[in-house]
Amino acid sequence: MKKINKILSITFTILMGCLCFAGCTKAETVTYNIQQEADQFNVYRRMTFVNLYTNNLLYEVTGYFSLQTTYENNYQGQQEIAIIIETGKDTYQMHYFSIAENVCYVIEQVENTNTNPYHWEIVWYITTPEIV
Repeated sequence: MKKINKILSITFTILMGCLCFAGCTKAETVTYNIQQEADQFNVYRRMTFVNLYTNNLLYEVTGYFSLQTTYENNYQGQQEIAIIIETGKDTYQMHYFSIAENVCYVIEQVENTNTNPYHWEIVWYITTPEIV
């Protein structure tokens, strides 16, 4: 009886797994896999923030990082983004960025040209206002 229950349990688990993935398109599966890899710090990416009013670049993050967003932030109605960077074996840093309605960001997957798996960089593009 225990053997039959074990076989039924394994069969049920396999059947449920097949049903879960049967409705997924190839694009959905690839998207999920890349997101999981990025969250494990295995995808080298560049994230660029742009001011939509002035067309100025604000800052850029490059490296192996995971991205966490909060869509419901009651502080001035702004979205907050946390970038988690692996700086060494089992050591991490977290940087917060606040996104206003006039700022957008783009994340690109780029090939790593650096052999250091903990390489990362944040570049700020600060412009001074013109004095009239």
